[in-house]
Amino acid sequence: MPSVLAIVPGLPAALQGRHPAGDRLTIEVRSDPRTALQDAPNQAYDLLVLGGPSVDDQQALASQFQQHRRWRLVPVLYVVNEDATGIAIPGSFRPEMDGLVRGAFDSPQVQRRIKGLAREGTAEAELLVAGPYELDPVHGRLRLREVEVSFTDREAEILAILLGRPNRTVTATEIIERGWGAEPDSRHLQILRRHVSNIRQKLEHTPAARSVRTVRGSGYRFDIRLAS
Repeated sequence: MPSVLAIVPGLPAALQGRHPAGDRLTIEVRSDPRTALQDAPNQAYDLLVLGGPSVDDQQALASQFQQHRRWRLVPVLYVVNEDATGIAIPGSFRPEMDGLVRGAFDSPQVQRRIKGLAREGTAEAELLVAGPYELDPVHGRLRLREVEVSFTDREAEILAILLGRPNRTVTATEIIERGWGAEPDSRHLQILRRHVSNIRQKLEHTPAARSVRTVRGSGYRFDIRLAS
């Protein structure tokens, strides 16, 4: 069941606490972010909702949560007061995963956006880190220093398996069995080669251009030492 953490300064005490939002969603509502930040290293949610009058305060709070790896995978919904003039975009806003909405926290339009953005399983996901590489397996993004490359779900699965054992060969058979739950045959081997080729093309103009290596007759290796 997806879980949501909502931090809304100034919210009446009656609206704070843990609330079910339908059969498949739970919202933890807090007015003071300090205890949530204390818990952040060990706990994450499927959605972080930030209210309050100041976009700068929302941005600063989002950045504090995102100092922890698992929180970088959590979408953020920024709630703008109904009486605000225009909508300022926080510098921490990620258009591919975050959201903006105007209204009171308990208004129907805000509640709809909360339900729409909460994603099953995001809270349990972890960034996969190997050397200078950081893979977001949920959203299919590989980061290396200031470079970020996006991949399809299948490509991200392959990268997750390879980065799970950096600098070591993973057989093609294991990649197919673990990643796709299929029996390796000539068709699956051909599909795997095509996916690996696509991964290399996407990494071609990055410091990771030569990191995905073919081990002839065996499988593939992600060499984290080749990042330049």
